[in-house]
Amino acid sequence: MSALADEIKTAIREVLREELPLDDLRLFLARAAAENDRLLSVEEAAQRLGLSVSTVYKKSQTCELASVKMGSRTLFRAADLDAYAVARRRSPERVLQLVARA
Repeated sequence: MSALADEIKTAIREVLREELPLDDLRLFLARAAAENDRLLSVEEAAQRLGLSVSTVYKKSQTCELASVKMGSRTLFRAADLDAYAVARRRSPERVLQLVARA
């Protein structure tokens, strides 16, 4: 990371510490954690992954995409969706790894 980016990060942290009371910061972090633990609907999962609803259903039925069944509903953890996307991320390093295996 560049020196300028480090300076900007430090300045933002200082401003936040000065402007946000500690209780407000704790409340914000608790809300963020609760939102991350919330189960997402198929529609929300599709939007998050940039896939169609039918594709998300198909991937969950084949267990390619981790899901939670609650009655007739299919739900998803945000962390599982993020892990799915990261595992399929294409980068130059990943392409080289795949070529080396072949």
